[in-house]
Amino acid sequence: MTFPLMHGYDHINVAALLDPVADVRDRELGERMLRYPKLFPAGSPEFGYAVQFAKEWRIASLGADGPATARYSLAMDLRTAAARETDAPTVQAMLAAAGRLDPEEGEQLAKDEWEIGDRRYRVIRVEKFILLGHRVMEPPRSTDADLSANGLLRDHLIDPAAPCGQWEAQLRLNLVGRLPVPGTVPDMVRTEARHAIRTHPGVVLLPPTFIAVEVDGDAWAPLTGGDDPEEARDRLARHFTDLMPRLREFQGDPPTPAELAEWTAIADGIRATPGHELNVRGREFRTVRVCRMLRLGRDGPEAPRPSDQDRYDLPTFG
Repeated sequence: MTFPLMHGYDHINVAALLDPVADVRDRELGERMLRYPKLFPAGSPEFGYAVQFAKEWRIASLGADGPATARYSLAMDLRTAAARETDAPTVQAMLAAAGRLDPEEGEQLAKDEWEIGDRRYRVIRVEKFILLGHRVMEPPRSTDADLSANGLLRDHLIDPAAPCGQWEAQLRLNLVGRLPVPGTVPDMVRTEARHAIRTHPGVVLLPPTFIAVEVDGDAWAPLTGGDDPEEARDRLARHFTDLMPRLREFQGDPPTPAELAEWTAIADGIRATPGHELNVRGREFRTVRVCRMLRLGRDGPEAPRPSDQDRYDLPTFG
């Protein structure tokens, strides 16, 4: 089956008048871009998969840490969809694809695109970045309070031609030619990034995610995260009451009663302190906003790059 190309993948539709909610979001983005003018990479990409039906592409799942994990997610969803499908050939094709992506025995087939019936499924890569000011990372925005906690972005429409404000347009233009800083990644990774700019010159912004970090002088260490600021805060508190004790038990070094009491006090202080900068018992924590971007080309969203298979896929054991 022939699938339509993506209309407007390399265009940015700047609107003079936005609806009130979008206008507030764009003005806040502008304020943040002036206060936090640098783009800082936020770790490895996320992976997931998108589905094309007719002219529309929609994200079906996101949040995988490598292409292989995204393929397993696709296999699981294909099996679930096959149970609801009534067309016998489509059911057969779904189950056959799932069997190759998540076989009972043997290795997964490293195939990132499947055409099944009237739909096309593609594993995709999403890059993450943080807006950075003078040694300060961007905190959540006031408009982030309206976000729904759906980090998988299920059924999120990929619409590059949707109207946007001037500040979103500027940020997308800034991202089009973005490359890894020389010396921070292998040469092949920079080569692939340069190639992606030519093959997938369009950029759309996706809803953000959030991380909770501990700050120690000029250094910071991510501890946990969430789909919205409050979830990130709650997980930060549970990092001390749930994760840390279990980790120490697993390591064969159970925490002392004094340590458990200290961790409980830190968690209580995190929950009781308003805002996104938390100073609790001599330790500094912050909630940081992580932006996400997806590259688009004539044929749709960008799939994993060749080096992603080696850098982020699951290890194999012989």
